[in-house]
Amino acid sequence: MISLLTLLACLPIEPDEAGAPAVADTGDSAEEGPAPAELVEPSAGSCPDFGGDRVELVSGGLDREALVYLPEGETADAPVLFVWHPLGGDARYMARALGLEDYAAETGTVVIVPEASGKFPFEWDFAGDGAEDLALYDDLRSCAVTELGADVRRVGVTGFSAGALWTTFLGIHRGDTLASLLAFSGGTGGMVRYSTPAMTFPALLTEGGEGDTYGSGGAMVSFHDATFAFAEELTADGHLVAVCSHTRGHDLPPDADVMLREWPLAHRYGEPSPFAEGDLSALPDICALYTGE
Repeated sequence: MISLLTLLACLPIEPDEAGAPAVADTGDSAEEGPAPAELVEPSAGSCPDFGGDRVELVSGGLDREALVYLPEGETADAPVLFVWHPLGGDARYMARALGLEDYAAETGTVVIVPEASGKFPFEWDFAGDGAEDLALYDDLRSCAVTELGADVRRVGVTGFSAGALWTTFLGIHRGDTLASLLAFSGGTGGMVRYSTPAMTFPALLTEGGEGDTYGSGGAMVSFHDATFAFAEELTADGHLVAVCSHTRGHDLPPDADVMLREWPLAHRYGEPSPFAEGDLSALPDICALYTGE
């Protein structure tokens, strides 16, 4: 049986065609270690108003929206977490499922939950060149740093299902901007074609066992297989990878909130992971460092 992953494996993806123009210095010095990729000028020429929880902006020539949850106090030097919704979901779905408004308030994080444009069959353009959705990420990252004073070295990304496939795509194509990656049922293998990211980053990948699938027949996607393919590729390229295997099939794992609080907040761009020595006691016991198949 031919899977959707196999059918889409032939789609051309040129990682370098969607590269972001570097125009602004992040202000990091050499003494602080490797610097993240420079910020970009917002594609519309200015940043959106962050005064409410729903942000509207023009990005890549499209009208786009995102939910933005801010810490109760100052946003200066706050970490940033991008959260990407699944097929058939929206930003509000992810906000409810992961308690993101409370998360922002309690952890001091700027949480950005973009809405899909509606142009692509799987919500996000991970099966194409990704240019428009990459522009949205680049614009919102730049604006979070320049307008809110957020910490460019503490940008994390997460998502579920189609949102996790886009999270995977971002790791591959924007790895030089990320402090960490957390994918809830994402991965590579056709839907997202792997290539070596520009920078290593710590990745926490979850999968729900052999039943972690979506679709049926020839359009079946195995997120179990895709997760381990991504883990294998990242590990071969020198990334720190941990995998959390649960038994709930295609669903968020139990204790997803624990993973969300422990993984993104523990990491800073270009610095060693506190999990590198193998102590994962802060994470659920379904998680382990990936050492290869």
